[in-house]
Amino acid sequence: MTNDIEQIDYNIIKLTKEHELSSFHCGLNDMDNFLKDDALNQQEDNINTTYLLIHENKIIGFFSLLADSINIKDIPKEYECSYKSFPAIKIGRLAIHEDYQKKGIGTKILDNICSEIKNISLKIGVKFITVDAYCKVRKFYYDNAFQHIKIERPEKLKRTAERNQKTTITLYKDLKRI
Repeated sequence: MTNDIEQIDYNIIKLTKEHELSSFHCGLNDMDNFLKDDALNQQEDNINTTYLLIHENKIIGFFSLLADSINIKDIPKEYECSYKSFPAIKIGRLAIHEDYQKKGIGTKILDNICSEIKNISLKIGVKFITVDAYCKVRKFYYDNAFQHIKIERPEKLKRTAERNQKTTITLYKDLKRI
């Protein structure tokens, strides 16, 4: 398998009950279990929508999207206004199959997601993209221009993250900066 992302073509398809999910493994049991056990039920309950990345009939990744909002007091003062919150779209989950990690697919799909959300913002009000990133992978989001929601006690978060890599931190990206 090549390391060149340009050589890996994939299609993005909405999850259905016909998809065989058992062979997907990203290295995080929580993410694998979400896809296999919860994604379709949550989609049917209109909580989120999950999309699969398909390469040569194999699921190489997935992501889910849902509505969100950001409380105005949780972001920098540059956004001060009379609103209490801003509309956002959350990337609920984003995972790449372990055989395809470190090939640029995560960054490529994140760019595609951000571009699609930017297009949606031309039709409905959306100011931010949010994600609750596992501390283990937050550097990926930092490298892709996401910022922290205001953290009251960063030293406590750091200690918690060191003890439990499943700890999540909310990050955001302003659509005007895409």
